[in-house]
Amino acid sequence: MFSKEGRMLLQQKIAYINLSDGSVSINTLPEEVIRKFIGGRGVNSYLLYNYLPAGIDPLDARNILVVGAGALTGMRGVATARVTISGKSPETGLLGDANIGGHFGAALKKAGIGYLVISGASPKPVYVLVHEDKITIEDAKDLWGKDTIETEELIRVKYGINAQSLTIGQAGERQVRFACIMHGKKNAAGRTGMGCLMGAKGVKAVVVVGDGKELTPAFPEEFKTLTRELYQKVNSEFIMETFKKYGTAHLYEIVNNAIGMGRAYNGLSSAFTDNEDISPENLADNYYTGKSPCFSCGVACKHTYKINEGPFAGVENEGPEYGVIGHFGPLLGIRRLEPILKINDLINRYGLDASSTANLIACAIELFQEGVIDKETTQGIYLDWGEEKAIIELIEKIALREGVGDLLARGARELSQIWQGFADKIAWTKYLPQSDPADLRYMKAYALGDAVATRGADHLRSRPTWEAFNLPEEQLQEIYGGYVSSDYLSYEGKGRVIWWWESYVALFDALGMCKLLAFHCLPGVFDFEGLSELVKWGMGFDLNPKEVFEVGERITTIERMFISREGVRREDDFPPERYFKPLQRTEGVAEHLKDMKLNRECFNTMLDEYYKLHGWDSGTGIPLPETLERLGINQEEQSAPRAETSPA
Repeated sequence: MFSKEGRMLLQQKIAYINLSDGSVSINTLPEEVIRKFIGGRGVNSYLLYNYLPAGIDPLDARNILVVGAGALTGMRGVATARVTISGKSPETGLLGDANIGGHFGAALKKAGIGYLVISGASPKPVYVLVHEDKITIEDAKDLWGKDTIETEELIRVKYGINAQSLTIGQAGERQVRFACIMHGKKNAAGRTGMGCLMGAKGVKAVVVVGDGKELTPAFPEEFKTLTRELYQKVNSEFIMETFKKYGTAHLYEIVNNAIGMGRAYNGLSSAFTDNEDISPENLADNYYTGKSPCFSCGVACKHTYKINEGPFAGVENEGPEYGVIGHFGPLLGIRRLEPILKINDLINRYGLDASSTANLIACAIELFQEGVIDKETTQGIYLDWGEEKAIIELIEKIALREGVGDLLARGARELSQIWQGFADKIAWTKYLPQSDPADLRYMKAYALGDAVATRGADHLRSRPTWEAFNLPEEQLQEIYGGYVSSDYLSYEGKGRVIWWWESYVALFDALGMCKLLAFHCLPGVFDFEGLSELVKWGMGFDLNPKEVFEVGERITTIERMFISREGVRREDDFPPERYFKPLQRTEGVAEHLKDMKLNRECFNTMLDEYYKLHGWDSGTGIPLPETLERLGINQEEQSAPRAETSPA
């Protein structure tokens, strides 16, 4: 494959591993697929749509687990470390994927592989070994039962310190529906239960061994120059020094204290008073011990930490991210930092998704306090806000599927059929508990983005952070191509905002770049012109900015096709009912926030605009035939590059 200039185009290899018959084959992705979907999440979603029949049980051996590195992952670019892991979600029964950083993706690409498609199921514990140009299925009986950190340590004892791995802990082995896949101490492919799917297939780990070959961009000098220019822009951003110093923990101060719209007590309130111990400053001054950067990242937002004294003395790990602090702090009523640091270590070792774990426990506490469930249900555990020991015990029971933990391990979708009132209290959309511990009543585009996200209640499919920057409307119109109100409380133009951000974010996932840079930079650092240049100089594809934007549209639309054939419709694109009512607990809440709620009529208008721009049916949310034709998506297409033996 050659570009117009005669340069070799970036090829992407795809390996098919069938656990049922032990076969392995390696193909090359067709150029047409790469042009349409770029890589990473884009190619993963294309494979899911074309491989899986509608209605398949997520734990059926025919479900596939796809590990897909971004197109630029492994190159010395701007935060080019990301990998997307996809499959039909055991947690929601719909689209499943999660994104992960660290060094695994670079190692996989250097081994000459861009994608692993794992099908079938092994009757015994195994791990997949990628060793230079060979892929084998190995016995994992000595790893089974270990936590994720122990597993990685044993792998490195056997294969060397540079071995890179994806692992599951006891939660994945026991098929907790929201188990995650871990890499290193804290890099988590957290959402939608991909660790459960990996455990159902009997796979304890995916291991890459060998130095591999350095990845060379299609145009090395131009790519190097562009990378240098982008990093100069990134490092000049006003918030970047704060981001480097504290990591995403700095967002806690912004959302919970400066704005006052964190989720507290399962969203009954947005105020969390007397919480001075939980702060990025306390974390940095008393617990941070160093940094643990991802591959090719000049920001290095990830920190290591250690607790030196007290009941949790000796606990050390990496993080914690804002999501862990917000979910296990205000959402559950824990006011001290050290129990949160302990919980962070615990969920990483067990391999539990932070968002779902915390949301389910929050619902259990609220139901317990209302008398809907009692000590008989919880096997003697008293549940209340801020009860640190009880919450830690509950986490352990979930991971090991013991007692009431076995009920919670079934996930929100099943619990909604078991506990009366649960569905009214869980913050979820499309069966996925909310990813971000922020109240959705505040910024209206943010609320829409969370509600329409293709994998469920998720801020990382859009996260329009510029909404909070009070940019002038002239600038917003130039960015988004139409009118957008500069008032974050307004609904006007916010459907357009999410339509734009979905394509923007999808490109980062497809290229394998960290979205946190996009979220922390003002307009002009990364734009579709710059993304077009990255595609050209890095991959060798000459796509103009409009064509690159359409790649993002195509990714979002094929994901919408996937969930539409599973039954998702317009009524599934709304935030939880709780957000259409005022806060129930207003003590400590700022006056202007006490009566704030989403307006259903205005939200519907916003959703209409969003559907129209996407070219989806206004009544159902299903992509229209003319949209599929424009984007080159064949509704009946089943042309994914196949292994010689089909999935079991």
